[in-house]
Amino acid sequence: MVPFNNEGGMTNKLNSRTDNKGRVVNDNSNSDIVELLAQGLSALERGLQAVKRDVPTPAGNIDILAVDMVGRIVIVEVCDSRSEDILFRAIDHFDWALSEMSALKQKLESYNIDPTLAPRILILAPSFTEKFVKRASYLNPNFIDIYEFQIKESMGSKKIYFRPFSFVNHKKWVLDLKTKSLDDHFNYLENPELKESLKNFIVELQSRRHDLVVDTSCGYIKIKDKSDLFVLGIYVLKNGFWINSSPKRWQGWFIKRREDLLQIKNHIFNQIRKGG
Repeated sequence: MVPFNNEGGMTNKLNSRTDNKGRVVNDNSNSDIVELLAQGLSALERGLQAVKRDVPTPAGNIDILAVDMVGRIVIVEVCDSRSEDILFRAIDHFDWALSEMSALKQKLESYNIDPTLAPRILILAPSFTEKFVKRASYLNPNFIDIYEFQIKESMGSKKIYFRPFSFVNHKKWVLDLKTKSLDDHFNYLENPELKESLKNFIVELQSRRHDLVVDTSCGYIKIKDKSDLFVLGIYVLKNGFWINSSPKRWQGWFIKRREDLLQIKNHIFNQIRKGG
């Protein structure tokens, strides 16, 4: 099991306790938990900051509206371990944010929102039910990040810890689900020129390093070597794609035009050069 890490914000308002089996039990109201999570977002992801809490929409309130380091709107949904419909609520909120992008940019002018980037969804809960795991596996969206969190007390203050949710720790059927093929990722791009550029980029990568393997089993395009070490991650959206040189998402280059890729291509080739 992946340990909890990434220590977040602190507050003295929250109440949690440890039961006789050493498990953390939260006695906190949902509003207090949301407040603590909002304080700790930057520890979860560099540059991620909460903008507003309890944001009203026709599909219900968004717990936290945030912005990441590249100006992308992030919808943060906070739920307890029994919330099985959170995915559907999150997608409704995604749809609302997508349709209100221009208005959000105007209202949140100081946050430098990029309206050309589709929103992201971040789902946080202490744990998830099997029904949630099935639904998330069936959807397999690459714009949703899922984390478990724990609240612990230390030296009189409360701290929050996160860990990425791992499907491989759950039922075997999750591993047997059909994942998106490379062509599925290519076809998700709406710009034909950008689609062709991405195809050629991957071919050129493999021609420069013959030990590289393309893996799509994780829901995105993972470029790894034959020792299974991460080399690059490519996350495809409708209007472009991310190229990351780190396993962490959203910390690389966003490509929305053919020219964007041409500008950084040689830098990436030099970076991933064997022995470099």
